[in-house]
Amino acid sequence: MARPYKLTFLRIVRSEWIKIFSLRSTWWLMLITVAVNVGMCSAIAAVARMNENLIVANPDAAQLPPGLRPEDLQPGDLGMLSYNMTQACGFFGQLMFVILSILIITNEYSSGMIRSTFTTVPRRGRVLIAKTVVIVVLCLIVFSVSLAAGWPLGHLIQENSIGTDLSLTSPTSVRILGGFMVEMALIAVFCFGLGAIIRSTAGSIGAAIGTILVLPIALGYITGAFSLSQAQPTGWRKWLSDIAAFLPTNAGGTVVQIHPAADAILNPWQGICVLGAWALAAVIVSLLVTWRRDV
Repeated sequence: MARPYKLTFLRIVRSEWIKIFSLRSTWWLMLITVAVNVGMCSAIAAVARMNENLIVANPDAAQLPPGLRPEDLQPGDLGMLSYNMTQACGFFGQLMFVILSILIITNEYSSGMIRSTFTTVPRRGRVLIAKTVVIVVLCLIVFSVSLAAGWPLGHLIQENSIGTDLSLTSPTSVRILGGFMVEMALIAVFCFGLGAIIRSTAGSIGAAIGTILVLPIALGYITGAFSLSQAQPTGWRKWLSDIAAFLPTNAGGTVVQIHPAADAILNPWQGICVLGAWALAAVIVSLLVTWRRDV
């Protein structure tokens, strides 16, 4: 007798979507992340406007680059609104998705639900890919809503600014906003892959935070501390600095830079491709270990 329903990939995605949204914690986490992101956008815009007002009111005390006077300020001299908004959203939102991307897989292992999932869908790779699709869509929803609400608020606060670039449709602004969305989604995928490989919530979060946050800071501190007397690091410090440029967040972060450094190893699109390679590698390894290991 033929089955009335066929187990298609879209139905697997739908089941994973129902799983994650049947938890109240998912809704609360999304709402809190959006609220904090919008609040951070408003706060950063307000601080930037306050700094500009202080510069205009006290030109003698203004901290500006050599040769630049307050009366000569042009849009972009004090930064770009789109860049500030992405930094505001990435500060808290990235950490939340590091955790959520890991919990979506490790919670099933810790509760034993993964046995039922793999019994229902014996082709385990389809389950992991479906979970990846869900976390990417969820990530894009949260950050698009955050930017859609935070950017207009930031623009309202900094309206008529003379030193901040408030453009939305310029090529640089489009690259920063679009690239930021892609960067956050790829980091979420990378963290999900770590969770599927390690299977432990604590271990996966530790590995993700260590790779994404701690390691880039540590390498930057080491290369900076031993290069105080030199304009550019040399020798092993240069080698270490080059390696640091290929770490996930360092590489992906190049896409949101307003003016990439002339001596940078990676340009914005190369950087996002390197981050994509990290995410792809994490997913491929997670597929291999999931196929080979018992539940």
